Amino acid sequence: MDAHDRLKAARKAARYNTAAEAAAAMGVAYSTYSAHENGEKGLTRAGARYARFFHVSKAWLLDGIGDMKGDVRSIPIMGSVGAGATVQQIGDTSGADAVGEIELPDAAGLGALVVRGESQWPKWIDGDVIVYRREPRRPADELNRYCIVETLEGDRMIKMLRRSPKPGMWVLESHNAPPQEVELQSAYRYVLTMAR
Repeated sequence: MDAHDRLKAARKAARYNTAAEAAAAMGVAYSTYSAHENGEKGLTRAGARYARFFHVSKAWLLDGIGDMKGDVRSIPIMGSVGAGATVQQIGDTSGADAVGEIELPDAAGLGALVVRGESQWPKWIDGDVIVYRREPRRPADELNRYCIVETLEGDRMIKMLRRSPKPGMWVLESHNAPPQEVELQSAYRYVLTMAR
C-alpha cells in the first residue's frame, strides 16, 4: 500500500464513507484532501494532521511502519464527576459500566513541561506537569483553547489563546493576570496535566 491508500483505509476505518465527508469534518478543502487521498499530492506536511484526526499511527500512515493503530491505546470513561452538577454514581470499576472510551496519545510525540508561577491558578498550580504535543502548530489552529505558546522572544507560557483585532497579534488570557497582546512564533497542543 502507498501512503494515499493507507489514508483512504484510515478514512474508512474512521467511518467516513466519502472523501468529501472527511474533508468537511476536518475543515479541509475537498480538493486538497482528495489530492492527498488520490496520490496527486504527498502527505509529508498533512500526514500528522490526518493521523490525529483518524486516530491512526503517523508512522503507519506516512511510511507503512507498524499497525494502523500503532501505539494508540484507550481507557474506559467511567461516568462523570461533579463540579457543580449532579452526576451518576460510578458503577462497576472493572470497566463493564463504561460509558465510552478515550484514546491516549502516542508518547513518542509528547513532551512535558513544569508549570512555574500562579497566573493560571486554580487550573494549574506551580509544580504541575503539563503534557503537550511537541509538534509546533500555527496559533490559529489552537484558537480559543488552552495551549503552550511560544513568543518571538522564545518565552513559553500556557495560556488561553484568543485572536486580536490587530493583524499578526494574539491575546493571551490568564486566570490571575491581565491579558497580554503578543506576536507568536508557534503554539503547542495541550494534552493533560499530571501531578508531579
